[in-house]
Amino acid sequence: MLIAQISDTHISQPDPGEPDTLERISMLQEFVAYIGEMEEKPDLILHTGDVSQDGKPEEYDIVKSMLRSIDIPVFFALGNRDLVANLVDGLKDLGQAKLVDDFLIYSIDGFPVRFIAMDTQKRKYRMGTTCSVRLSILEELLAEQPDIPTALFMHHPPFEVPTSKYPFQFDDPVLADTFLRLVARHKQVVHLFCGHMHRQFSAKLENCNASVSPSLSPCNRLGEYKAEWQERPLFQLHRWKPDMLQFETRLTSVGC
Repeated sequence: MLIAQISDTHISQPDPGEPDTLERISMLQEFVAYIGEMEEKPDLILHTGDVSQDGKPEEYDIVKSMLRSIDIPVFFALGNRDLVANLVDGLKDLGQAKLVDDFLIYSIDGFPVRFIAMDTQKRKYRMGTTCSVRLSILEELLAEQPDIPTALFMHHPPFEVPTSKYPFQFDDPVLADTFLRLVARHKQVVHLFCGHMHRQFSAKLENCNASVSPSLSPCNRLGEYKAEWQERPLFQLHRWKPDMLQFETRLTSVGC
């Protein structure tokens, strides 16, 4: 099983006076074209949030118009810049994003690994968070299929990313620890896929691996990369290794 992960596309209406708006659209177009030409195509695409810049319906329309051209299901987590109702209304046809108690938390079944989207957005704030309602929803989903390897995908990493100027992006360390303790109780969880930090990072948690995908577009990407990758779209490919019960992650550049 092969999955592609993109993150922090920050798509907005194209404005010639704002070159970043044009670059972000162009980078997503190049990603779509690259995926379409891959000899071994991903089984699914995960987008770990900040799909849009301002959460406007027309921004999600732009994303949908590009991603629907590839015959691969795309699933979304909620970023801090996304508006949940507009994201679900605009992009649900690409995958199966749905709300539970107004939170974007849902499972993806039918693959060798089960995936669960976790809503970490603190409404109207940049930081991540969780709460008793969200944790209860997640607990129920994890309890449904305890024997199937499961990966969670979300926007905010609930752990420190020490290579960042702002390494911890949850509003409350206690809540992050509560979330991680819940994950640790469910031994079928094999990976956490995250975004938000605009840089690549990986970590070993108590019972699983975790990774952070960099921003697709160079205009809002942070960190150090190969010189030939500096101006290219970057995303991650994750190959499932069933004999090892883990994903093998590879940072990938479009066009290089």
